Amino acid sequence: MDTNALLAWFVAEVKGSMPTLRDRVFPDFAPEGTKNPCLVYQLVGVESEATVDGGAAKDGTLAYQVRIYASTRKEANALRGAFRERFEGMCPRSIPGGMRIEGSAWGELADTFERETKDFGALGVVEFHLAQE
Repeated sequence: MDTNALLAWFVAEVKGSMPTLRDRVFPDFAPEGTKNPCLVYQLVGVESEATVDGGAAKDGTLAYQVRIYASTRKEANALRGAFRERFEGMCPRSIPGGMRIEGSAWGELADTFERETKDFGALGVVEFHLAQE
């Protein structure tokens, strides 16, 4: 399974469907000085216990943890809601790299607040159920 192809598709989809995040989508962490709002993602993969429904991801599933930072709780939660609406329960579709998304699921995680930076974080995990085309 080509995780790079899914990642490239995923990042492009976030940037294309969420214009307020377009230039602020980062792996692992946002660079120092990044303005809100922004989105940080990590590949959870297939071995993690942090995926939807509290269990490991199924074979053929890749999951990304996302953390959306904003300057207010209301904005962070609204952006998470828009992200969820875009990526939860996807209909089957082909993506570059010879893969097909058969469906997707969403798991909401606890909110955060970073005292030093005063950033509100809205967290979640999105799973993509994949098949080879």
